[in-house]
Amino acid sequence: ISTVFDHSLLILGTPGAGKTTVLLELASDLLVRATEDPADPIPVVFNLSSWAIARQPLEIWLADELNKRYPVSKKIAKYWVEQNALLLLLDGLDEVEPQYQNECIDAINKFHQERKVDMVVCSRIADYEAQQSRLQLDRAILLKSLTLSQIDEYLDKFGAEYSALRKALTTDEALQELAETPMLLNIM
Repeated sequence: ISTVFDHSLLILGTPGAGKTTVLLELASDLLVRATEDPADPIPVVFNLSSWAIARQPLEIWLADELNKRYPVSKKIAKYWVEQNALLLLLDGLDEVEPQYQNECIDAINKFHQERKVDMVVCSRIADYEAQQSRLQLDRAILLKSLTLSQIDEYLDKFGAEYSALRKALTTDEALQELAETPMLLNIM
């Protein structure tokens, strides 16, 4: 994912497709880069569902979230936001209450346009497509369902321990369909 990310990115997918997992993988890569180069912005994951509670301007919400969710003082949080010291990893646009999703998209666009800050936003594709507003980000990716060969490759890592699951997947089409979602395959 870090090879796709440039300055801004929208990650779309179906439920369980791995959007949050991909976002966290990117966060890990970006954290390594930020520790190697102090000039790089600090990647921070925020869950957009809490934005809808007060529907504040994004800069106020970000500083408040840094203070509430991370051990960052209000003064430092506000300073980091003002100085564009953060790389925003915004998860769960689809978790914002539906009646506020367009407003949230508009708040993100306004902040992004004014600040030119690097950011990534994740959303379920159906929820995003249902909105009138669109995010003004550089790129978008759609996480697709796993193929049978990808599922096989994943199960190969575990050896014979999962032979019963492999056998079931070869004969049960409903189970195959469920396994196409990374989250459900992992649960299996």
